[in-house]
Amino acid sequence: MKYKTIFITFLFIASNLLIFAQNNPINQVDDKGYKQGLWKKYYQNGKIQYEGHFKNNKPIGELKRYSNDGVLKVILNYKENSDKIYAKFYHPRKIIQAEGIYIGQSKDSIWNYYSAEGYLINKVPYVNDIKTGIEEKFYQNGNLYEKTEWKEGIKDGLVLKYYDSGKVMMRIFYMNGILDGEYNVYGVNENILIQGQYEDNKRGGTWKYYKDNGHIESELNYINGVAENQEELKRLENEYIEMMENNKGKFKEPTEEDIFN
Repeated sequence: MKYKTIFITFLFIASNLLIFAQNNPINQVDDKGYKQGLWKKYYQNGKIQYEGHFKNNKPIGELKRYSNDGVLKVILNYKENSDKIYAKFYHPRKIIQAEGIYIGQSKDSIWNYYSAEGYLINKVPYVNDIKTGIEEKFYQNGNLYEKTEWKEGIKDGLVLKYYDSGKVMMRIFYMNGILDGEYNVYGVNENILIQGQYEDNKRGGTWKYYKDNGHIESELNYINGVAENQEELKRLENEYIEMMENNKGKFKEPTEEDIFN
């Protein structure tokens, strides 16, 4: 009697699953050949390639895409009667890698990029797939590392770099993709270390180098990007490199490797 009951229950469940499958077919097209309803496509190895719903041959709602080993790569969210697509890309283990909006196939608005550990690395502004606006990079602790102004894919305007304490490290200017304007470097206590000007991507005029106590250590005059006193320049550069090496453990610049590895 017990086995009979189990068998009847199994038949009931199986019949209901069959009815559900019949009422919810997948990979269907209408008389115009348009995709309708739930669609699933598989790689030749049997792993799922994508799954999502379609209406009149266009995705609607969530569309999930997978790598050929079955790992989730991206979730695309489509709204009906809209050309905007909200996308979420993933590292392995379903850790978010990037998120933002597509208009058609072009990135638009602010895109956020994340490390393999899940912390925010970069915020990039796009217009028609081209960097336009203020890009921001971040340290692992969430503090701002860099702000850069972009115009149609070219650096143009102020660039600020920060120590992980939040204090300014560098303040420099670009014009149409090249260094042009003030170039200032600061110490961890906001004291000025280097003060100069770039002209058409070349150092120009008098550059001042300061000690930690704020007193001027040396001055170099540049003509057409070349310092008059090369020996003094070499000494100052070595000194600056040594200072940066000593501070290396205090901060780490975020890189694209943090995002894509």
